[in-house]
Amino acid sequence: MSFALQDLLLCCRQFDNDKATERKKEIDKFKRLIRMPEAREQLDRNSESRHSKQLNWDTVFRFLQKYIQKETECLQAANPKVSATTQANRQKKMQEISNIMKYFIRWANKRGPHLKCQELLKHIMDILQNKFSCAAYGADYNSILLKDVLSIRKYWCEITQQQWSDLLTLYFKMYLRPSRDTNRVLVARIIHSLVKGCCFQSEGLTTKLFEFFAKAMQNARQEQVFAVIEHIISALNIFLNTCIMNCRIRVCKLGEDIFPTLLCIWTQKRLQDSLKEEIIEFFRLQLQAHHPKGTKTLEKGAFAADWLNWQNLLYSLYEAIVSEVSHIGSRGKYSAGVRHVAVKENLVNLAADICHQVQENKNLLFGHDSRVIVSSVTNIDTPQSSSHQGTPSKRRRIELGWEVIRDGLQKSENDFDMIPWLQITTVLVAKYPSSLPNCELVPLLTVLHQILSQQRRGERIPYVLCCLREVAVCQRLKSTLNTAQKLDLQKLWAKIWAITLRSISSHQTEAESFQLLEAILEGNLTIPDIDFWKIFSGSTCKPSNSAVQCLSQALARCTLPERIDGIVENYPMSVGDRPLSLREAIIQWLLAYQAEENAEENTEIPSVVCRDFPNQLVSQILVALTLKDCRSGMDFFQLPSTESAPAGESPTEDCKGSTVFSETESLFLQATFDEIPTYSSTMVWIREKEPAASKISAKRALREKLEEYLLALVECLHSTVVLRPECQVRCADLIIGVLRCYCDIGVISEDNACASALFQKAKSLMLNAGEHISTTQNELNEEMKLSSLKTLVNVCTKCLRSHTKHWPKKSSSVLFLQLFPARFMNDLLQVCRQLATPTGKSREACEAKDDFQDDFMEVEGHGSGDLFDDNIDKTPEGGDYSENNDSSIATGAKSILSEDNLTKHDFLLLDILRFLCCCTAAGQIHTLSFRSSDIRRKLLSLIQDIDHNISKPPHLHMYLILLKELPSEEGILPSSDVAILLNPLLDLCSVYRCDQEVCSVILTHILPLLSAHGIDSDEMADIRGILLKAIGAFWHLSKEGKCNAQVRAALVRCMKALLEKDPHSKWTVLSIRSEELPVSEVYTEFLTDSHHQVRMLTALSVSSLFQETQLQDSSVKLNALPVKLQQKAFENVYMKVQLGMRCQNCGSPEELQDEKSNRRATLLIVISLVMCCSPICEKQALFAICQSLKENKLDPTLVKKILESTSKCLTYRSLESFMISHLDYLIHEWLAVTDPDYNLPTFPYILLNCSNLEEFYRSYYKFLVPHLMVTGKLEEVKSIAACINRHWKELLADCLPKIMVNILPYFAYQEKNGSDNALAQRRENASKVFDMLKEDDCLGKQQIDYLSLNNLPEIVVEVLNTLYDRPNQDVANGVELVKFVGALDPAPNPPYFPSCVIKATLEYIGSCHKDKFKSLVAVLSKNPDSIQKILLAICKKAADSTSAYEKHRILMMYRLFVNLLLKEIMDGLGGLWAFVLRDVIYSLIHHINSRPSHMDDISTRSFSLCCDLLNVTCQTAVEHCGDALENHLHVIVGTLTPLVQEQPEIRQQALTLLKYLVISNQNNENLYHAIRRLDPFPDLPDFKELRLTQEKIKYSRKQFTLLEEISHFLSVNTCDSLPLTRLVGLNDLKKQLELHKEDTKILLKECQDDPESSVLVKLVVNLLQLCKSAICHPAGKDILEAAGKCLGEMGPIDFSTIALQHKKDEFHFKGAELLKENKFKLVFILLSVINNALIDQCIDVRFAAAKCAKNILATQTGYQFWELSKNDPNGPDPMLMYLQPFRTPRKKVPESLVDSGSSPSEKLDDGCLWIPQGANHDTWLKTLTCALLDSGGVKSEVLKLIKPLCEI
Repeated sequence: MSFALQDLLLCCRQFDNDKATERKKEIDKFKRLIRMPEAREQLDRNSESRHSKQLNWDTVFRFLQKYIQKETECLQAANPKVSATTQANRQKKMQEISNIMKYFIRWANKRGPHLKCQELLKHIMDILQNKFSCAAYGADYNSILLKDVLSIRKYWCEITQQQWSDLLTLYFKMYLRPSRDTNRVLVARIIHSLVKGCCFQSEGLTTKLFEFFAKAMQNARQEQVFAVIEHIISALNIFLNTCIMNCRIRVCKLGEDIFPTLLCIWTQKRLQDSLKEEIIEFFRLQLQAHHPKGTKTLEKGAFAADWLNWQNLLYSLYEAIVSEVSHIGSRGKYSAGVRHVAVKENLVNLAADICHQVQENKNLLFGHDSRVIVSSVTNIDTPQSSSHQGTPSKRRRIELGWEVIRDGLQKSENDFDMIPWLQITTVLVAKYPSSLPNCELVPLLTVLHQILSQQRRGERIPYVLCCLREVAVCQRLKSTLNTAQKLDLQKLWAKIWAITLRSISSHQTEAESFQLLEAILEGNLTIPDIDFWKIFSGSTCKPSNSAVQCLSQALARCTLPERIDGIVENYPMSVGDRPLSLREAIIQWLLAYQAEENAEENTEIPSVVCRDFPNQLVSQILVALTLKDCRSGMDFFQLPSTESAPAGESPTEDCKGSTVFSETESLFLQATFDEIPTYSSTMVWIREKEPAASKISAKRALREKLEEYLLALVECLHSTVVLRPECQVRCADLIIGVLRCYCDIGVISEDNACASALFQKAKSLMLNAGEHISTTQNELNEEMKLSSLKTLVNVCTKCLRSHTKHWPKKSSSVLFLQLFPARFMNDLLQVCRQLATPTGKSREACEAKDDFQDDFMEVEGHGSGDLFDDNIDKTPEGGDYSENNDSSIATGAKSILSEDNLTKHDFLLLDILRFLCCCTAAGQIHTLSFRSSDIRRKLLSLIQDIDHNISKPPHLHMYLILLKELPSEEGILPSSDVAILLNPLLDLCSVYRCDQEVCSVILTHILPLLSAHGIDSDEMADIRGILLKAIGAFWHLSKEGKCNAQVRAALVRCMKALLEKDPHSKWTVLSIRSEELPVSEVYTEFLTDSHHQVRMLTALSVSSLFQETQLQDSSVKLNALPVKLQQKAFENVYMKVQLGMRCQNCGSPEELQDEKSNRRATLLIVISLVMCCSPICEKQALFAICQSLKENKLDPTLVKKILESTSKCLTYRSLESFMISHLDYLIHEWLAVTDPDYNLPTFPYILLNCSNLEEFYRSYYKFLVPHLMVTGKLEEVKSIAACINRHWKELLADCLPKIMVNILPYFAYQEKNGSDNALAQRRENASKVFDMLKEDDCLGKQQIDYLSLNNLPEIVVEVLNTLYDRPNQDVANGVELVKFVGALDPAPNPPYFPSCVIKATLEYIGSCHKDKFKSLVAVLSKNPDSIQKILLAICKKAADSTSAYEKHRILMMYRLFVNLLLKEIMDGLGGLWAFVLRDVIYSLIHHINSRPSHMDDISTRSFSLCCDLLNVTCQTAVEHCGDALENHLHVIVGTLTPLVQEQPEIRQQALTLLKYLVISNQNNENLYHAIRRLDPFPDLPDFKELRLTQEKIKYSRKQFTLLEEISHFLSVNTCDSLPLTRLVGLNDLKKQLELHKEDTKILLKECQDDPESSVLVKLVVNLLQLCKSAICHPAGKDILEAAGKCLGEMGPIDFSTIALQHKKDEFHFKGAELLKENKFKLVFILLSVINNALIDQCIDVRFAAAKCAKNILATQTGYQFWELSKNDPNGPDPMLMYLQPFRTPRKKVPESLVDSGSSPSEKLDDGCLWIPQGANHDTWLKTLTCALLDSGGVKSEVLKLIKPLCEI
């Protein structure tokens, strides 16, 4: 021990001397010794080395505490009754004693915090909690706490939650019950720091803080010192910002209580600006909590504890803001000196928010016709109004509406009066476009136009222009403007446009003017005139950001004139002998090109290289101007800049702050299900732009001119004497941008670009810029040199990022990177090394690190030595925790991540690091002049150099940047490099484990590494171990309550990244305390987290547990995980959210309402997302919601809201249809619950939109009765019947098909397989149910037989509907279906059986028939209508189903039943063979044509099944049905041909069937002529053999002339619902027209001579008819384009000759030819239309057609027509074969169809019936047709019966 310390120790030991004089002497000596450098240094070393036997600061502190205690005891024991002098001496003594402690602490912590926080804090608390010592030393100890504890980050992080709580309790008491000498300002400052500390560092103190602020604000009006109020309100705002996500309801209640008080303070006292801003911030937070994103009603997500009181408070605030704005104007008039006229942004935003909200009786006043409201407004003048309980109020007249704003804009010409209202209007319209109603657009725009037109001097014009811009954007969003409004607005915008053009010449308004013009152009509000284009070709202004963006918008939306007279002033009017085009003039304007004779006079550097322009916009414009089609070029270039912009990045930076809502507001709306996150259940496709580029071509002359101008620009820069290096970089970037654009559109290749003169010039510019780094790197102490280098680096970074983020290809940065020479990078690295080298090594950090290495243990270890063990005695003292200066006292301890800790040199270092990281990331997969790997290793060497000192602020920032930026999406880092990168990670986490902000940032910065390619490779095993160790340690800390919500949220994001990398949990396993925990299980723990944001973040990412993301070519594909993993995940997730619901009852009563609301939201969001992303768990999840509705007492309204969103996401028509699709499962599971409370009356039928139990029973008894009967609950069936007033036997009869499906399969399976123990119990139960039904007092056997026979089609459909083949099951009789089964096919509603059981059941049904037919098909053939009903019902199910899996299962049902029909088709199927073949073929074709654009596994299997069944059907037809396939061959071939080209998954199947039909059957007499009439096959290798075969048949006699080719094209009858089958034929026809131009001329001449018989007229009519069919088809664009090309080849046609052709359609013509009587002609026409409708794509049309056919053929006229046609001498009409199923025994027309009671005039006089009233034209036509049919004027018996078709 040194002599100094020996003296200090001896001195300290005398502190408890009984003699006051001795103590005084020793204290004086102590002060002297403590100032000695030798003593301080030795104490520092001893404190850092933790040698307990050596004297250190803590030991001295304990001695000093004893001294304080001794002196205090003496003072306390002294006689209180003394003279004033003695009392003053004692006060002085007390001051000296406390000053000694303050003095010591300052010296002890002068070189870093050496005193232990816990001991220091305990001593302070002991002093302040003692009444005497607090009175004696309180002021000084308050100062010590504020300046020496709460302002030091290390202490801030070491304070425990209990200590925060104790400190808050102590100071809240001081504030609320102050003593006479309490310094309230100091106490308020301490409370501010304490609130900030406990909010950021701990949780669980919200209730205490709510209680304090509620009490503190009660007497705030009486507080005379504004500083006290300011600190308390600032603390309140910090607290509210922290807890608002978790405690919305309590925040609203507190706000409503203290709102009047703060409003009173704001309005009645002259406040400082800082206090006023804190009050405005409080109002903003309250509006955010009450009205997230401006919502106005409870139904839309708003909330208020007391709506009436809150409305009154809003009116009061509105009135106060209007008054405040008025006062601003008056203060501005009389204020001396210069005063800024604009209102601060926070007040403007608040004013806009409150204007949007004012309302009464749910009738929104702002934006409607209301002008004045008389309301009970909270009286803010009385002190009693601090609470709304018994609040005095009075009636006030408040002016509202847009008239108030217009008055504010018009009432004065003074800028101080007008500008605030302009600001408010701008923000209001921008933030809430819906608040501006259509009727107010014209008046508001008129006022703004008047202000703009005045053009007075002052500051108002920029604000008017900004306001007009937002109004223009708002108008673009409105689609309901009437014609008069549009006309008025168009006139106003034309005037505004003209004035704005003149404003551009003013530098003050240039930017705003261009922004307004851009908005007008974007909204197509007016057409740009000639003067507009002149701006970009003259000297009116120079290129700027706003000007260039406006120009790009104009080029993208308008047609560019080629020339304008007098377009230039300083540029030559002509080039050589030709006049200057507008394109060249704009190019010259952008590049500031000067002719040679003028170049020497003007030495000004062009703007294009002096400014930063966004996203390569100038390059894109320059190239677009050289293209033949500017608009297409701009569309091509600009599309990626919007698509690839980072999430959350606003396209317009200037309005970013005022229009973007906060994350908190989104969270509120998600919790009330008013904002549901969009979810993609299958895949997200990355749009490719290469195909579009092939249509873009450049003008060679303009391209050469552009190159000339760019070279001139380079020469101009070279000749400039003083040129900033960043200008050279910008010029090089511009050149590369131009070359990149030309590469993208295919004008030049990348190799040619690199060899071009422009590229070489760009390299020379970059070389010159690099010289600046070389000359500057040794002069970085000069301010200008430092600033210049920083600017250069920032410009390089911006240019590089503009190439990577805003370009179609990821490799777009390569051209730019090739400009950089190796020396450029090496010089930057050298600068980095210079700046990163620490000036002096910190012993504190070195030794602290050594201590950590001693304490460090694996996370799996035991004891208190874990990586993140928070034992306070062993808390490390590493890190740069120096004392803050006084300026930061009021805001708490400064973060080590704060930029205030960095110098200008540090900022330069970090900027260079970001740039170099970008270079290495982009250059990993390309060869450049520098080696990315070398740069990366040198960057990593910086980490190794500063490893011992990484806790210093600049080095910490360095490391975090490298951690975040080095990993890239494009390349894989070597494991050795990643190991170096992660080497300091665990130590860094350990050092800062208590600093929540740093922990959160660390976790956020390792996300790129967790998502990097190759992280899951074997070489990265050690790396993964480090990352998992860090994440596991943080998770362990979070379980112990030592991580705040911000850290836990970051941890959730990290775990989500791990799940996406390893969804099968192969390596994402955390080792915690020798326990192995998969991340997939740990992740769900956060669903029970205490913080709402963390729970919701977890809930919204729960899809990662059910799906994995795969990159596939150009798509990001979402694949479902294996079934077992999904089931396990759902069970785990549901268990956790239910556990979370139980946790809601663990808090205080004040917390319950918030907790209940928040946890309910988590539960519903989680389950809804599971339904969206997991078809396997969809039914379980839906039942879980139904169960939770009952168990957790959820609000049915909210449950319906979330389910409506879910059903919409899953493409169901409505919530009701969604519930019905799963109702059988829900009822089955509900009744299966053993709890007696689970019965039908308790089922949540409200989700089915049933208001009561009776409605539920009446609407859904067909679902309920079968389930009750299966379980033998006949009495409950009777109770249902009684409830809906029907006989219970009627219900059983109605439900018999669904009851039988629960019985017959078990009987059939028994008969086929004998005894089966697995099914014995179910079979026994089925027998019991059937025996019950057979009893005479139930239905009885005779009734059952009768109902079964009559309902046989329904029973067959229900049996088929139970089909479900499990994957990998042993199905002996269902082999043909097994290959179409998928491992992830979800089970259908119960009951369900494998295909072998279904077949057996169908055979069993057939064998039960009384006539003992051989099969079920034979039974059905006796009543042909049965087969038609079954086929149509199955197709209807498939069409109605929105689930791809359910649709596939129904197709398997269809396949099974059709196979049964095809096996017996040779027997005729009762005359239905033709109908069945056609119906099956067209049903399959329609399904194939409805394929999605992107095929996934289930879609592929479905279409494979369709192709397979189509193959079987066609082969059966060829073998057994003669010419049945001839009429359908063209449709089949036309459907299959595109499949070969578009769908590689089923290509071979389609090709095989095509070859069978065309090649194998080319000699088939029935198919020969059909093959001859086919359209040509595509000229592709796959179709070579098919094409040759078809051409051989087609041209077997001779080659066709053009006339014969056209006639051949016209010979094919096109199906109206399948226009795409003619696409190949149209393309071939176009080729024929192109090849035979001379023949076309001859045909055109014939057409002019005799249009009646012209084949061209027929062709045009046919093409137009094809277009008419295609225009409504989803994929009809290709047909329209192909038909257009054919018409184009024919040239101009006189369409009047076509339009005047009066020729009846085919049906009229044929009917007149075959039949004589009009009534039979009508029947023929109607049945022909119906026959076509029977194969329509729309299933509803087919249903209606079947109904119409059946009704018409059942009439007397229909019967006679059938007989007449059947007995026709020329043979029966082929149509009769297809109508065979609808021919039933003749019967009378139902009376309901005959309307004889009214005359036609009574119903048809309404004029609205004949004139469309704004509705869809199709709707009007249907309405009119049905009205005519119902009017009584239609006398035809059959015509009345077509109403079902007219209604579709």
